Amino acid sequence: MISSTTVESLASCALTLMLVTKTTTNTQIMLRNLIRAKLLILLFVGQFSPGFSQTISIEFDYLQVIEAPKGPIGFMGTAANYHVKDGPSYFGIRLNNAAVGTRAGYYTFGYQAGTTMDIGKNWTLHPKLMFTTGGGAESNDGSGGFLTTALLLQRRTNALEWGIGGQYSYVSTGVIQGWSPMLNVRLHQNFERQPYVLSQAQIFTNVLYSTWNEHQRNTGFVGVGGRLFDKHTYKSVYLTAAITDLGGYMDVYGGYGIFGDYGAIRILGEINAGTGGGGKAPAGGGLLGGIQGELQWHHGGKFVGVSSGVLKSLDGPFYFGFTGLHTGIDFHYTATQNENGFTSMNLSIENGVRTYLGEDGFSNLGIAFRLYRKGMVQLRGESYWAFTDGRGAYAEGLFGLRLQPNIWFIETQVGAGAGGGINLWGAAALAFVNAGFEIPVNDYSDVTGRGIYNVYSSQAFPTYGWQFGMTFNIPFNTQF
Repeated sequence: MISSTTVESLASCALTLMLVTKTTTNTQIMLRNLIRAKLLILLFVGQFSPGFSQTISIEFDYLQVIEAPKGPIGFMGTAANYHVKDGPSYFGIRLNNAAVGTRAGYYTFGYQAGTTMDIGKNWTLHPKLMFTTGGGAESNDGSGGFLTTALLLQRRTNALEWGIGGQYSYVSTGVIQGWSPMLNVRLHQNFERQPYVLSQAQIFTNVLYSTWNEHQRNTGFVGVGGRLFDKHTYKSVYLTAAITDLGGYMDVYGGYGIFGDYGAIRILGEINAGTGGGGKAPAGGGLLGGIQGELQWHHGGKFVGVSSGVLKSLDGPFYFGFTGLHTGIDFHYTATQNENGFTSMNLSIENGVRTYLGEDGFSNLGIAFRLYRKGMVQLRGESYWAFTDGRGAYAEGLFGLRLQPNIWFIETQVGAGAGGGINLWGAAALAFVNAGFEIPVNDYSDVTGRGIYNVYSSQAFPTYGWQFGMTFNIPFNTQF
């Protein structure tokens, strides 16, 4: 086990290295960027590691920036927050996606933190700080850093909270910046709260193939998805990226639908709305809509599904129809009671910096979720977003299979990565073989590191890399 004092000492050494490094070689620049990013993560999240709770909130907001001389870009923001000791302060992960303007496909991903301060009955002030990385859609995104500060006036009614205020944003080049009004909606969920509530959910991989589309070329997509079920209806969310054509295209969208169970068979249908673009897809500002249906077969807490549908840009000619294959798991979760077969589980989230080496190397900020674990076998979903070396538009999504008998592990990763001049407009497939370690710090966190070897890429890509991060194990109760 590593004590918090040891972590603080390591952080102090890293800070000293950052201050005394004078040269500007590619490796040293990436080292400084790594240190800066990891100090932010370590020093911020380290303050809260003893205070894990059972309260989360899902947040949606809208902000606008100005790209000179092109004009405004409107971003939809989505965040998942974890509240410290069930209190007003939180930290979370965040995704910005362009929805208004001409930059469909501009996405950024990263972190946010904030708090609320009571100023009256059901009224609060809500300051927050957001740092994300990314870019795309041929915008002036530079290395990709996207910093936002905001102050909102919020009103809460039971689990629902809404607010209005202002924000200022600055992107790394300075070409994109500006302030605007900001709208905000948050939905709170406390898994300790009575009465006893049982919820059903799914997480799954998403592989799509399109033969009918605007660009008239067969195209493959990979991604991940999740669903939360009520009695007869459900809500869904998807993230997919093109891999065999349209390199750089990505979409993020949600859905609302109905379903029915017939023995081991489940039939689903839904309408969809979200954003998508990139890879020179003519998707306007980024808003899209669509419909899809799925037929699933369930066995032993796992399922396979075949889907079909269509997605269409709302202010551009882009569209594609698809047939998809889903493989995933069913699980139920509830409050902290351990009755009816429910057991305590950890939601394992790793945040890290992933650096590719060499003359064309660059660093990425990202996150990984452990989707499933049995014995030493793990299935993982991961996403990384560039923030150095002018690669701001680059993003990748990976599926991982890990074998971990102790603190040491080996893993394979397959997926797609494109943007920032890499794998553009054509195939964007990637495959890696890695080896590394995961060392416990305390009951809630681990330090992780690995060496990276690129065994396959559709186009030219750095061969070697390394990654360091911290894994946070958040307790909740579930039943597979």
